[in-house]
Amino acid sequence: MTEPRGRQLLPGQTSRVHVYDLERRESRLVFASSTVLVEAPNVLDDHTLVLNGDGDLWLLRLPEPGTVLDETALERVPMPGVAEINNDHVLDPSGRSVVVSSRDGDLHRVPLPAGGAAAALTDASTALPVVRKFYLHGIAPDGSTLAAIVGELTEEGVWTTDVALVDPATGDPTFLTRDAFPDDGVSFAGEVLVWNSERFTPGTAQLVALAAGATDPVRITADDRVNWFPHVSPDGAHLLYLSYEPGVQGHPADHRVELRLLPGTLVRGARIMPAPETLVTLDGGQGTVNVPPWAPDSTWFAYCDYPVAEAN
Repeated sequence: MTEPRGRQLLPGQTSRVHVYDLERRESRLVFASSTVLVEAPNVLDDHTLVLNGDGDLWLLRLPEPGTVLDETALERVPMPGVAEINNDHVLDPSGRSVVVSSRDGDLHRVPLPAGGAAAALTDASTALPVVRKFYLHGIAPDGSTLAAIVGELTEEGVWTTDVALVDPATGDPTFLTRDAFPDDGVSFAGEVLVWNSERFTPGTAQLVALAAGATDPVRITADDRVNWFPHVSPDGAHLLYLSYEPGVQGHPADHRVELRLLPGTLVRGARIMPAPETLVTLDGGQGTVNVPPWAPDSTWFAYCDYPVAEAN
């Protein structure tokens, strides 16, 4: 029996995609499917999203207001050479390609929008006997550097996740963290890196930032909630992130979560402590905003949720 590709929907569950207008503080439902679980939207342009689902990469052309698309609207992006991807994929700033994270642990560049032969950017096998996997979350504004989480499993069975900058020309990682504190979701905010880490509160992920040339990250959030996947808008004004209830471990699927907003100046060292604004409360977590979801003009973003119908 063939194993399913990618995450699958639970009985009675729907996979949905929304776009959120920041000025109006309004969400618009654009896609819903009870057969295909899509995740992690990137915004290619004003009319097109890039998502993963069933182990593949898809384009979704946004409909006119009032129309909700289904799985028949998904356009598969062919990527020969990549068997299956996960939900860690980031658009190149040029808009002409996307870098995807494959299930086998390597990064590949895929042309957009038509797809085509994927170029391998890393070779995780060079770390053997350590098992290494790359999870991409960010690309520098000039496209010169990839920001990735590097997961490693030692021969002793110890799993670590660290922040690294990856040279797309050679695939070589330069580690910025090398410790026992779990890190994830690293992305660029100009020259600053932002991610979630447990280094300040073991067992509870909080958002941190690392300025260019610095060696010690600075804590951004300091509450009892579990905060993941920070994404600064392209204009630097807003910091969007996913927030779980206190006590949640990791970034599991199918939880009651919030999309929260803070001023983007916090990642650049602003000495303020504003209360975060909750924009949306939803059923999701894993897959909701794993990767940068902002539109290029910073006026809207896309996200996924996964409600389950109540049994009669």
